[in-house]
Amino acid sequence: MNEPSQYRPTLLTYARIFGVQIKNNFVREAVYRTNFLTMMVVDLIWLGIEYTLFAIIYANTPTLAGWTQPQVFFFLGVFFASDALFTTFFQRNFWSFSDLVNRGELDILLTKPVHPLFLALTRWINLTAIFNLFLGIGIMIRYADEAGFAGGIRWLLVPVWLLVGVLAALLLRFAFSIWTFWTERSWALSRLYYQFFAFATKPDAIYPKVIRYTILTAMPFAFIGSVPARALLHGFEASEFLALFAVLSAFALINYSLWKQGLRRYQSASS
Repeated sequence: MNEPSQYRPTLLTYARIFGVQIKNNFVREAVYRTNFLTMMVVDLIWLGIEYTLFAIIYANTPTLAGWTQPQVFFFLGVFFASDALFTTFFQRNFWSFSDLVNRGELDILLTKPVHPLFLALTRWINLTAIFNLFLGIGIMIRYADEAGFAGGIRWLLVPVWLLVGVLAALLLRFAFSIWTFWTERSWALSRLYYQFFAFATKPDAIYPKVIRYTILTAMPFAFIGSVPARALLHGFEASEFLALFAVLSAFALINYSLWKQGLRRYQSASS
């Protein structure tokens, strides 16, 4: 069940398909409008908890591992905006990722004339989470000057670094979900993902060296919010760009290799 060899979809084809998926998901969200209000309240509570935590910490110290209070709040804005983009476009697909394999729903995607991985990761879009994007950007704007953000033309770098955060979150979430091809369910690993995800909610500088090295290499959760915030505030050296590219590229190659091996196992089991 591979893609037809005589047809090669173009980027425009993928864009059109994605547009249709956005439209369909918007219609669904419009039907369940209370879901938007519920998600908004939950997200505001989550933000309030994080804000309160750092407010208490900074009531007792002027800096935290070199980060001032406005810089940490700027980081929170970057983190919430990046996480909002991931949650909007990808999160819901991972909730049902194991069902694709265990219920055989992946069969349908494998017969489509576009890459099945594209469909597996973009079918469901949680448009209610887009509220967090504007909330995060608002927090960034509020604390930008106090945090020492240069502003001006550097605001054009914000979308770039937010996409870096989204890419990191996507690769990490996929790495924890792909094992459903070899296990009956991937729920245990998904719960483990959220345990490690807690490291992404704080600046990487506050952690001990071993943990900081881990979340910058083997499990780059720091790339979701901390690294983008640090790059926006202080800039990045060439060696740091190289390390960022190397880590994300390695994750992408490993994930795609596991996907291909998983497909072979899935098709073998189906036959």
